[in-house]
Amino acid sequence: MLETSQDLFYLVLAFCVLWLTVFLCWALYYMIRMLKQTNQFLEDVKQKIERVSSLFGFLKSKLFTEALKGLSHLVWKDKNKK
Repeated sequence: MLETSQDLFYLVLAFCVLWLTVFLCWALYYMIRMLKQTNQFLEDVKQKIERVSSLFGFLKSKLFTEALKGLSHLVWKDKNKK
């Protein structure tokens, strides 16, 4: 099986390539997991920002409506006094 030192070198080289491949697969797996978790986190943040934005839009429209009602009451009250 091992007739020359070159045969031993090839055996060790094959073993090292095998471990390098295992390590790269493991590292790639964890990188993909981290990217997936980051993507999920960003999606959650995006949803929360959209909720806050819609809440501010609702509050803005509600405030504008109430301000118009208040102004119309002041105008009608002022006209009725004259």
